[in-house]
Amino acid sequence: MPSKTEPDLPAYLGQYDWSGPWEAFAAESGMNNTTRMITCGSARFVLRIYDNHKDHNKVLLEHAILAALGEAPPSGILVPVPVRNRFGGTVTIGPGDKLAALYHYIPGERTSAAAPAHVTGLGAATGQLTQALARIELPLQPIYQPYFQLEDDYRELDSSQLLNLARGSNLLHDQASLVEELQAERSAIARLTPEMSKLPIQWIHGDLVFNNALASGEEVIGILDFEYCTQDLRAMELGVVLAEFIGPDTEHTLQQMRRFIQGYQSAVSLLPEEIELLPALIKLRMLDVWLHFANRYLEGLDEAEVWSGQIARAAEVCRWVNTHDQALINLFH
Repeated sequence: MPSKTEPDLPAYLGQYDWSGPWEAFAAESGMNNTTRMITCGSARFVLRIYDNHKDHNKVLLEHAILAALGEAPPSGILVPVPVRNRFGGTVTIGPGDKLAALYHYIPGERTSAAAPAHVTGLGAATGQLTQALARIELPLQPIYQPYFQLEDDYRELDSSQLLNLARGSNLLHDQASLVEELQAERSAIARLTPEMSKLPIQWIHGDLVFNNALASGEEVIGILDFEYCTQDLRAMELGVVLAEFIGPDTEHTLQQMRRFIQGYQSAVSLLPEEIELLPALIKLRMLDVWLHFANRYLEGLDEAEVWSGQIARAAEVCRWVNTHDQALINLFH
């Protein structure tokens, strides 16, 4: 797998007006971007360099969403604010046409599923964000496909190719049966697409997990990383987060889900038909992640063990949902 090279920070940061010398520090980065903390005197910023695409319009849409949320923010929740460069734009182009954006720093720590207050708080923040995103009207069209149109994104990754991909690796060969199991889940979810398409659709964050939220003490105060915002099922936002809680201890899993749902329901009440399809939406999230990493492995971006972990995790979540779907639905009542 190709490793990330150290970015040419002056090439990006030299395009901004600074009140004095700046300093850069390593920060937590995801697989899709490189992040650096920047200080200039007492001011702090976050530089985000996009490693997974060079699509100017994707970042512009992300910033349009953030600007709209800045005008009508979710109650009590902070979102990133881009800094304009000296050319007046919020997207900066660096070496190799790589894109970057500079954001004002939001003080806080990443939320943790191990903190009960963070679980409930993230639920409430998700509900508040859902309300705020529902009010947004933009002239721009979404760039990313909604989750429920999974097949449009991954049509070329059919059962035959996925099995060949698994059987072609010594590490993945023994997981071929899991790949078949997940492909069966994928086919079942595809049959629900017409039913899903009738549910309420709006702008959603699309990747709301604990690493993308900030807390101050026990209070959840901010939500980050709006890169994957799209128009999708309103309830899909819940499906993304609830998938994070699933583990071998069912009692603990349901307790965590109950806390999150209580927080969410303080802001939003889902329709009965949304709740009924939520188990399928959780599986849909995991199938999307599984196929995303299959594609990365196919393109040589990851080693086999990365996709291996995603295969095992997706199968674990789908099996749990199939066994406990009614218990999950009952949490809303």
